[in-house]
Amino acid sequence: MTMTEPVRTPTASAATSAAAPTHSGISTARILLLYNVYRFLLGSALLSLGLLAASGTLPLRTDNPLLLWWVGAWLVSALWLSRRIKWLTEAGDLRLLSLMLFDVVMLGFLVRLGDGLGPGLPLLHLLTVAIAAVLISHRLTATAVAALATLAVLSDSAYQVHQGLVESSELLQAGLLGVLLFAISLLLQLMVSRMATIERLADAATTQVASLEELNEQVIAQMSTGVCRISGADQLETLNQAAANLLELPHVGATATIRDISPSLAEHLTRWRAGEQVTPTPFKRTAHGRLLMPKPVRIGHDFDTETLLFIEDFTPVTEAAQTLKLNALGKLTASIAHEIRNPLTAISHATQLLEDTDDNPSENRALRDIILNNTQRVNEIIENVLQLSRREGPQQEPLDLLAWLKLFIPEYEQGQHHGQCVTLEAPETVGTVKFDPGNLRRILTNLLDNGVRHAGEHTGQFAVTLSLSKDVATNRAHMDVIDKGAGVPDDIQSRLFEPFVTTSPRGSGLGLYLCRELCQSNGATLTYERSNQTTRFRIAVPIWNHTS
Repeated sequence: MTMTEPVRTPTASAATSAAAPTHSGISTARILLLYNVYRFLLGSALLSLGLLAASGTLPLRTDNPLLLWWVGAWLVSALWLSRRIKWLTEAGDLRLLSLMLFDVVMLGFLVRLGDGLGPGLPLLHLLTVAIAAVLISHRLTATAVAALATLAVLSDSAYQVHQGLVESSELLQAGLLGVLLFAISLLLQLMVSRMATIERLADAATTQVASLEELNEQVIAQMSTGVCRISGADQLETLNQAAANLLELPHVGATATIRDISPSLAEHLTRWRAGEQVTPTPFKRTAHGRLLMPKPVRIGHDFDTETLLFIEDFTPVTEAAQTLKLNALGKLTASIAHEIRNPLTAISHATQLLEDTDDNPSENRALRDIILNNTQRVNEIIENVLQLSRREGPQQEPLDLLAWLKLFIPEYEQGQHHGQCVTLEAPETVGTVKFDPGNLRRILTNLLDNGVRHAGEHTGQFAVTLSLSKDVATNRAHMDVIDKGAGVPDDIQSRLFEPFVTTSPRGSGLGLYLCRELCQSNGATLTYERSNQTTRFRIAVPIWNHTS
């Protein structure tokens, strides 16, 4: 199958005319030709036996001179029929029935005239009846041939009994032969009918397969995705027009190897065939060409596989990503400008007041505090933005969460003004996870800071609970930071993890956004829930299986 031109497979019904139906793949004309060869050979054999018997060479009991003439007529009919096969099949059952009736009559006389040649001559009717059952499509007509042959056998036996040539028991043998003739005729008619039904179903299936194949060819030829079939030697065997255009080949039938197209793509295919889990990497056919994304697929059986390579133009994706990046950068820049404007305005206003006031220590101290606090806020915003811009991939390590948290909490509390403010709840160890320790430390520090501050503002008690548990169903460890603060207002819960969204006038709005980004980069999730007058931020991280 090629991928460039639709394939039209002729159906059996279109290739075979109604006047010449097929029988298990053999045409009526061919069956008739073979039958006529049999007729000629039979006539030649009977003529030879008759001549040998007449000359006395063979001691056969026959003295009827009409036998040779009748066999000669049989041979003439065989020679005539050899040049009329096509003519005989054009009219359907009528001419075929005429031939079968002629043969039955001729065989009847040959059996009678050649009685001295042996007692087995009536069995010659079997093949004639069988051929009639196969070639004549009308069942009743084919059965009439069997009836006429049976009548000929019974008539000959009755004549012999009447003449005293044989005993009356020969009638029983003739009757059994008649039953056999009918049985063969009916059985072959049933078989031919079944084969015709199967052949019609096969024709319909062939037509459907041809239609589907043509549809498949048209779809592959018109699709924008490139499709290539690759040989074991990494040679492009067949490809559609889209693949030729994307790979910048001169025409569809052009030959090339994968390494000629892209060494990096050849290396990717080698690793993929070796069973490695490799991520497809975009490549360029030429330095100024389009960015292409490959996707290899294995087809066929385990013992006979082929490789299909799908190629898509990755340029629109990169352009869309660049557009999204520029849009996000524009929004981020606008948000940064908005967030920095407020503290800068406060700093400018406090500086003007500081210049206009007298040397009042208390007023000067308050103004300096305003300047210092807003300067720290601007610095925090800038630091968070810098971390977003230069953040690298996580350096994950196996961490026993319970042991790691027991070391982290005292370290965290040493830097707090509220002493022992974190309560660890861990009924049992949950196992080991793979996480960047620095990322996890920053996430928990931010969540604990928020929890302690909000709990103190709402209840006056600067305390939070860090709960560690395991979800057996999902094989994940849960770290819950729980506080009794006022919680997040309903109107901003849907935007809680977006940049510069905050409920605190002193917050930058980047802390939770950074926490979520760091969790996602380590394969974890960060969610928020409010229930029973408590606020809970949950970190869910997969438990690491040491044997994997």
